[in-house]
Amino acid sequence: MSLYDSNELNLRDLEIFNCNSCGHTQIPAFIDKDYYQDYSMGSFWGDSFKRIREHQLERLSTFAPSSNSFLDIGCGVGHYLGLAKNYFKELYGVEPSLRSAMIARQKGFSVINDYFHEGLNFDSCFDAISIIEVLEHLEDPSAFLANASKYLSDDGIILVEVPNGQRILEKHLYYNLCTDHIQYFSVNSLTTMANRAGLTTICVQESSNPNLLELYVKKPSKPTGSFTIKRQLTLDIIYSEIQHDTRIAAWGAGAEAACFISMLKENIMIECIFDSDQSKQGHTILGIPIEKPSSNNISKYTAIILFANAHKKQIQKQLRELGYMGKLITLEDS
Repeated sequence: MSLYDSNELNLRDLEIFNCNSCGHTQIPAFIDKDYYQDYSMGSFWGDSFKRIREHQLERLSTFAPSSNSFLDIGCGVGHYLGLAKNYFKELYGVEPSLRSAMIARQKGFSVINDYFHEGLNFDSCFDAISIIEVLEHLEDPSAFLANASKYLSDDGIILVEVPNGQRILEKHLYYNLCTDHIQYFSVNSLTTMANRAGLTTICVQESSNPNLLELYVKKPSKPTGSFTIKRQLTLDIIYSEIQHDTRIAAWGAGAEAACFISMLKENIMIECIFDSDQSKQGHTILGIPIEKPSSNNISKYTAIILFANAHKKQIQKQLRELGYMGKLITLEDS
């Protein structure tokens, strides 16, 4: 039955089921599937709501591996697609309501009028997918999210937005309960569902006005090769950059230094290790002296291998200030 232009009103008490373990809440499904054929909720956005959406897309585009393609599942009349064109090149939408889909198409967007399912065909996978105010309507949101992840490129991002069911339950916000919302997520249940779909959580955040949860998840790329292969490729690159007569030092006398030295020692002789930590200076690692970095000291070496990758930018700046003109080799970039 359509919500509009009807003289009938069916009232019923709601049974509320809550999981004490993950905090998820659910009510029985009463809505007929045809209800969404004429669904038009959320077709108007005020300025404050628009700013929330713009912030979402800005973050989504930052996380996405590229800005080539974007899919909005449950795109409505195309408001989100209209904002997404500022961040992504190719835009697509899926919308079950024919009326809403037609409006979005009139705005120039490529929109499939259908429920989202695994039989939909697209030319390629997407860098980013948004699922805004959709999962709370579904009887099996877990399967839906898992299916959506199949349309992601490696390292692609999904943004999920749902009402904050945890706050609704804790604050007894009865006015936020409605029969077409059958799932009420907590932070725990939402992230757990994403994990079971094979997705990695990047971040999740709550907002109070409006009362929402935002979840950003990534489809992890499949690992290739192995640690051994990666290490050998790194060594091959380092060896190709160093001449036989090169005097070599290292920078970083932390816990990883001994591992790096053992990896390199068969083919590269490191004469000293520089470190700005005075408590390390004057000591040795595997017989290699640890020295204070100074202009005179570093000028003796034509190449410095960086062991302290976490402090790369700081060390690069320090070397420039010391006037170092040689080559800085970093293992992470090799």
